[in-house]
Amino acid sequence: MNIKFDFSESRFVVTGATSGIGKKIATDLMDSGATVLAIGRRSERLNELKEIYKDKIVPAALDVNNFEALKSAIENFASERKINGSVHCAGINKFTPLRAFNWKDAEQIIRTSLYSGIELIRIISSKKITAEKGSHVLLASVAGIKGETGFTAYSAAKSAVIGAVKSIALELAIKDLRVNAITPGWIPTELTDSIDARYPGHIDTIKLEHPLGIGSVEDVSNLAMFLLSDEAKWITGSNIVIDGGYSIK
Repeated sequence: MNIKFDFSESRFVVTGATSGIGKKIATDLMDSGATVLAIGRRSERLNELKEIYKDKIVPAALDVNNFEALKSAIENFASERKINGSVHCAGINKFTPLRAFNWKDAEQIIRTSLYSGIELIRIISSKKITAEKGSHVLLASVAGIKGETGFTAYSAAKSAVIGAVKSIALELAIKDLRVNAITPGWIPTELTDSIDARYPGHIDTIKLEHPLGIGSVEDVSNLAMFLLSDEAKWITGSNIVIDGGYSIK
């Protein structure tokens, strides 16, 4: 059964919108009638989406760690109509083994996944920007609940996202705004491809650890669409794991 969502007249912000899960969520939202502020660092890819989606996309080429630029883009987007929600998919991952720990890399990883996600919701949830009954989703990872050897900073950042969502959800419930986390398992994207390229054979091991096999960006986007919709109006502060059984082994 194909579930169709209708987001006509709705407006969402999606970070990491130029590739992988973020791109899929952004395009699915636009295909469902929404207008999307698509945030990413690669302007050429945003322009490619603009060619396809025309007036359904507002591209913003910026680094989510530049909070001033992020705020400006969101305020400009909200000037036409208030925002119904967001999905924070921007993230980076680097190998950070304990004996060769790089604090600069760790800070960048944590800022991108956690701090910018918090700032994104902080900006949008202001009264002059948010629509009523909005919904926000932050992307975590199974690394945040199970751990991955050599990826201390990434695991810590994603675990912190899960914790932050619970507290933010409590604060925003009084405004009737929902906040949830999605925790995917291994999803083939440019990010995971780069890891596989650096560590040959790693992906073969990962596949064996997912009882239902490797997932897809479509799987994660379907869940995000549900959480953004009114069908999920009684769900907040939750971390929903979508990993083909990886975390239960």
